[in-house]
Amino acid sequence: RYLQDLFDKQLIYKADYTGWYCTFDERFWTEKDVESGLCPDCKRPVERISEHNYFFKMGQYQEQLIEHIKSHQDFIRPESRRNEVLGFLTTQKLGDLSISRPKSRLSWGIELPFDKDYVTYVWFDALVNYISGLNYLPPAPSQDRYWPASVHLVGKDILTTHAVYWSTMLMALNLPLPETIFAHGWWTVDGEKMSKSRGNVVDPNKMIDEFGADAFRYFLFKEVPFGQDGDFSQSAMVTNINSDLANGIGNLLSRTLTMIERFAHGTIPAAGTPAIPELEAKIAATATSLPERIDQGYRTLAFRENLQAIWELIGLCDEYIDKAAPWKLAKNPEDQPRINTVLNTASKALRLLSVLMYPYMPHTAGQLAQQLGLSFDFSKPILHTAYQWETPLAEVNICKGPGLFPRIESKPQGAKIVSDTAIPPQPTVATPAPATAAAQVAPPAAAAPVPAAPAQITIDDFMKIQLKTAKVISAERVPKSEKLLKLQVSVGDEQRQ
Repeated sequence: RYLQDLFDKQLIYKADYTGWYCTFDERFWTEKDVESGLCPDCKRPVERISEHNYFFKMGQYQEQLIEHIKSHQDFIRPESRRNEVLGFLTTQKLGDLSISRPKSRLSWGIELPFDKDYVTYVWFDALVNYISGLNYLPPAPSQDRYWPASVHLVGKDILTTHAVYWSTMLMALNLPLPETIFAHGWWTVDGEKMSKSRGNVVDPNKMIDEFGADAFRYFLFKEVPFGQDGDFSQSAMVTNINSDLANGIGNLLSRTLTMIERFAHGTIPAAGTPAIPELEAKIAATATSLPERIDQGYRTLAFRENLQAIWELIGLCDEYIDKAAPWKLAKNPEDQPRINTVLNTASKALRLLSVLMYPYMPHTAGQLAQQLGLSFDFSKPILHTAYQWETPLAEVNICKGPGLFPRIESKPQGAKIVSDTAIPPQPTVATPAPATAAAQVAPPAAAAPVPAAPAQITIDDFMKIQLKTAKVISAERVPKSEKLLKLQVSVGDEQRQ
């Protein structure tokens, strides 16, 4: 339908095209993109191809797209990516987009409705799916409900495809653009991109088994600003768990409940006489402003900043308890009203924290509320209703349980984080690096013979190996052998036996 609409509007035309083509990525590249005859993305050889193809008049929407980006500050985020796309659009002429492949070269794909000899280029087809999929839902209001998207989340490596290709396609179809296209970054390990072939992929299932889902979620949200690249380190995660979770929210809950048991017979008391008026006022002001701050943070995907704001309240409560020192006040029975205020203030803060933390750490939020003797229905919009700071909290029996986050002792660096699903090298003709002199020295004689261990090399040695793909030209049996074959192979311009 959408292809036909654009064709009927004369926004799709047929023309000759000559360019560098990557078979693996099914993508054409311009002269300036290709270096040393290799695809910029996959680094495989490209070939020069000339053929008839259909083109979408993407170039005629260049100025309209530039104006849209400039007039909608949040259209592309983060800002660094917005500047990247604007730089691309304002420094060069935007060409038209090849949107088809001839069936003679690519048999699979969505057939063009106006030419049975061609299929749709995969990116055009994939992008249109964002809206064409809505046609399979019940009739209106599906389209109005789900489009335009409030946030279109994409990887930073496909930002141009979405911010330029997809946006101009929507303009041509007279459909609204997403409110925000947000390009997220990548997680690396020791500064290197994760790769199954390198065996450095962090296995989330192992991390959850080791540390729990909530701690893992907290680290991923907290470690780097959303949208930037982040380097994963197990030692950094353990540090975060111990400092923020065990010593932070876990310790605040534990010490508050312990004091309620000790000084209030296990029941959250009503507030009495102020203990430290200036700190109580600061906690109240911070807690009152938090829901709006957190709400705004979610709207801008500022997950790290949200957690920092939440932990600001935790820090204030810890400072308040330390300075009020209920254990000292307990020495004077007349100070019981002040103790009650400290316990009530800390309990109200924990009540609010359980609600604010739920999107990040749902299990922890539920445990926190349960130990406070509260029951929340987190599926309902409770943040701005019954559980605001001003809502009274008293005469509730607590239900103290185990600590939320026990401290973690130091673990071996890299323990249990790497996936077991590393992809073994595909069969190729390999030319190993020359052995070093040290490797050729015979080991000293052993006192007693021992079984030889399986031959292994380190990942550093493996990275020295030159892997080449060869084409088998001929194969013949080796005389007087039942299992050996003599192969004639082609390795680029060279033939080997």
